[in-house]
Amino acid sequence: MDSKVAIITGAAGGLGKAVAHLLADKGHRVMMVDNRRDALEDLHESLKSNGADCDCIQADLIDTGGYASLVSETIARFGGIDILVNAAAILDRKDIYEVTPTYFDRVFSVNARAIFFMSRAVMAEMSKKGWGRIVNCTSVGVYQGGNTMTSIVYEGTKGAVSVLTKMFASYGASKGILVNTVCPAGMKSRLQSREHTPQHMIDMTLNTIPLKRMCEPVEVARMVEWLVSEENTYATGATFDVVGGRVMN
Repeated sequence: MDSKVAIITGAAGGLGKAVAHLLADKGHRVMMVDNRRDALEDLHESLKSNGADCDCIQADLIDTGGYASLVSETIARFGGIDILVNAAAILDRKDIYEVTPTYFDRVFSVNARAIFFMSRAVMAEMSKKGWGRIVNCTSVGVYQGGNTMTSIVYEGTKGAVSVLTKMFASYGASKGILVNTVCPAGMKSRLQSREHTPQHMIDMTLNTIPLKRMCEPVEVARMVEWLVSEENTYATGATFDVVGGRVMN
């Protein structure tokens, strides 16, 4: 496969980091985006030490003015954009009566609005080549709702991402741009750690998964790797479940 240029948002998180490593190992040039400077720089150094052609940008996707600059900086650094992986997300659990308009807007800004504007921006560049791949990330809550109401805003954003994926896939089809979604369940990530999710909720999730274990980020990243590859020539507008049997459609 020819070397491609990929932007990965949420690159310092569990899924983003796994995707960055897999794509770099394939010889792709990787621009990593995250708002956590130290974790991002550590990842950058790790990839560079293994010979990857990569760079990183610290950015907060709540900033509505930053999307275009992320794209322009990537083009200036690598000469184009072929792949976008939207892995950035906020899961900040709150009781339904603790949700404020500011909190609601913040979660939607990162989890849904950024996907719209990042996808729109990169598609303009991908259209010039007639080739592009975009992968978003949803949640089993799109099918079933969340385990508790504390994730209602997060799950709502993932419903929005599901619809955005389908509409961008329809828009991009004539331009050679394939747009898909991966849907993990119980993935071992910072968002599923005890820092963000109480142990009893983690146990509740495990009880709903037939394989009886949490998913490793690399297991989802391998699906992303295929979706953004030249081997994927026909899948678009689809959701690819990596859920250990939790949802069987």
